Amino acid sequence: MAIQTLIDGATSLTIDKQVPTSMSVSRGQKLRTQSRSISIYKFVVGLNPGLTYDTATTRELLNAYDVQGKITEEAVKLSNVTGSSWITDYLGDLNASARALTYIASHSGNTFTINVSNVGGSATAAVVKAGDFIQAANARYPYQATSTVLKGSGSTISVPVHRDIMETNDGANILFGNNVTFRVKMIDQPPYSVTPGRYVEWGGDMQLMENLT
Repeated sequence: MAIQTLIDGATSLTIDKQVPTSMSVSRGQKLRTQSRSISIYKFVVGLNPGLTYDTATTRELLNAYDVQGKITEEAVKLSNVTGSSWITDYLGDLNASARALTYIASHSGNTFTINVSNVGGSATAAVVKAGDFIQAANARYPYQATSTVLKGSGSTISVPVHRDIMETNDGANILFGNNVTFRVKMIDQPPYSVTPGRYVEWGGDMQLMENLT
């Protein structure tokens, strides 16, 4: 779990889920854009400069980091440490017990149909707000809602998300906010050195990319 440990102690975190887009300008000065890809989460992690090499914990971490390399996938959370849960905090109005009663009825394109028939509360309660993270239980990929969706008076709601849904997950419970995970690999694994003060000095930032299968 080297990647998760390093994220937990990060000094900064850059999140990039922009869709790769090509742009061109015609002779008539018309701007054209085109994208043939989907949004993929990429992260740049500023690594903790306060690690001291002369502890068993640090050496164990560095060994795991070296062994893991750029090959091994890891499931990570962005808010695993007390005080940083705001990164993926659930923004909607449902309490934890109500959120546990939602599940996926169906999906199509970039829209989940979510069953809320067992969820009590006001029809004006927001099940998700724009930017909320959601994921099917036991699924690989998380998504973010692109608009606020109220509970309403029906048994289901439609939740548009930021990219096409990439797996069959109908019937699964929904994970919200801090419960979502990202399956990533390192695409840039900076080297480290040891200073005379016994501190670990990193040769750059760790870069991660969501691993699509």
